[in-house]
Amino acid sequence: MTDNLRIWSQVEKTNPSHTKKVNQRGGFTAISAAYQIKRATEVFGPIGEGWGYDAWSPIFQDALVIVPVTLWHGDRANTFGPMYGGAEWKNGTRLDSDGPKKATTDALTKLLSQLGFNADVFEGRFDDSKYVAELTEEFAAPPSVVVQTATTSLSMCLDEADLKEWSAANGEMIGELPETEKNGIRKAYKARQDAIKSSTNPFSKAA
Repeated sequence: MTDNLRIWSQVEKTNPSHTKKVNQRGGFTAISAAYQIKRATEVFGPIGEGWGYDAWSPIFQDALVIVPVTLWHGDRANTFGPMYGGAEWKNGTRLDSDGPKKATTDALTKLLSQLGFNADVFEGRFDDSKYVAELTEEFAAPPSVVVQTATTSLSMCLDEADLKEWSAANGEMIGELPETEKNGIRKAYKARQDAIKSSTNPFSKAA
């Protein structure tokens, strides 16, 4: 049975660190074009081999430049489009030489979105702060060896006295860590402290 969402399900989630909020046109979430191209390369292969796109001659209409773009993936015969991307190339007497490039990127982003790339952004899910927080945690870098070692040693603490000894032994080392790693250890410490306080803690010396 064909899985029609086989591509979509791989690429619909977006790493929040590759987005930014834009306070224009009512506000929206913009996605890094380089990140999108990297994700397409991860799924299809190097551009020009596993996928690619053709940008046709730009169309200049008043202050706008419009670029039609066709995308292919898997096989050069497997194409869809064109998608018309637009951007300003003239603001009064000021010209933007990057206008055609911006219009091409706009079209490419829209084409990739139709394959499911960054669908959560286009579906409006980035308006939900809880969803973004969950994604941030999901895409977070794995804990370093230092954090893993500290967390393991915390699991051996059986009461508050052990926690105090652990803090005295590790406090200086923790103070030199990056803030993200400090936060990881703080969470582990709080979790272990809560477990010790719980009367149902199977590791408690009183159990």
